[in-house]
Order: sequence, then C-alpha cells, then structure tokens
Amino acid sequence: MSDRRAFHQAVAEAVASFPQNAMCRRLDEGVIEMADYHRLLRTLFHQTFEGPGTFALAAAHCDLRHEVARAYLMKHADEEKDHYKWVIADLRNTGDHGPDPRTTFPGPSTQAYVAFNVYCAMRQPIARLAIAAVLEGIGGTHGTTYGRRLCQALQLTPKQATFFLSHGELDVGHVEEVFEVIDGCDLGPRAWAFMAHAARTAGVLYNRLYDEAAS
Repeated sequence: MSDRRAFHQAVAEAVASFPQNAMCRRLDEGVIEMADYHRLLRTLFHQTFEGPGTFALAAAHCDLRHEVARAYLMKHADEEKDHYKWVIADLRNTGDHGPDPRTTFPGPSTQAYVAFNVYCAMRQPIARLAIAAVLEGIGGTHGTTYGRRLCQALQLTPKQATFFLSHGELDVGHVEEVFEVIDGCDLGPRAWAFMAHAARTAGVLYNRLYDEAAS
C-alpha cells in the first residue's frame, strides 16, 4: 500500500537517476560521437511515435470517476502526436544515411518501454500519467542542459537537435501539471502503490533505451 508522497518520491528518484545511463555518461566523459546521436534518435523514434497512441488508449479506458484525467490524456495525445517528426528531421539534418526509421522495428528496450505503456493504459490508465510525470520531469530537469551539451559536443545547430531542445523547453512545468491532474483523481492506497511502481519501472525502462543506444 502507498500514498501520494511515496509516488512523488518515486518520480523524483526516477528523474534523478536519468544521468546514470550509458549515453549520458558518454556525453559527460566527452566521448560521444555522431554515430551515438544517430543511434539514440533511432532508438527513441518508436517510443515517440507510439507514445501519443498510448495516451489516447489510456483515455479510452478511464471511467467517469477520472474524467479530468481522461481529458488531459486526450489533450496530451494531441499535443505530442507529431513529435516523432522532430526525430526524422534531426536525422535528415545531420546527414544520417540509414533507413527511414518508419521502415524499421523497435529494438528490445524500446519495445519493452512501449509495451509497458500499453499495459498501464489498459490495466491502470491513470498510471499512464505516472509514466508521463517521469518523462516530463526528465525533460524539464535534464533536457535543456544535456541538449545544449550535445550541441556543443557535436557542433549541432538548433535545427539539428530539435527533438531534445524542444522537449527541454516544453517539458518545464509540465510535471506539475501532471501532478495536478493526478491529484484530481480519487486514488486509494493500492492505486497509489501502482502509480509508484509505474514511475519506478518507467525510469528503469527509459534509461535502458539510452543504454541500448550507447552499446
């Protein structure tokens, strides 16, 4: 059993652990290369493409008790529906010669992350917002810093790092928005426990995307 405070702690810990992944360490150590950047974009493509659909799926599974969450999930799905195009643009603008990511399948880590989003959307739709809180927190806390360092390390222009720089700007403050929506839902101890579980799992699985891209 759990409560709101434990959930917030789980989100904070997941956000704080993000720089520990292998790709961030490569950037911290000054050894990142353009090939790493291209692999990371390709790894994140399917997560970015599938994410809005899982928001909408979660909204479809919300009942009337969680009307506020349903509305926010639908709104968020619409807001993020085209963000995958940033990934395609960044690949194109940095001279990537690989296949169009729309013609490829996701790697194991990306597939696992997407599958967990679908699982939460269908089994405990409010937990899709727990996952969102983690990613919004990561973007708002680390996005701009790591985005700028990435640009400096690889000498990228803003048009070549649209995905990271745009999320760094857009995600600031979004996590508080998500928390407010969650607070508007009537959650019991068991539901709060699942929310904390979803946040912790999302943090682990999302880091693995960056680990896989660095391998």
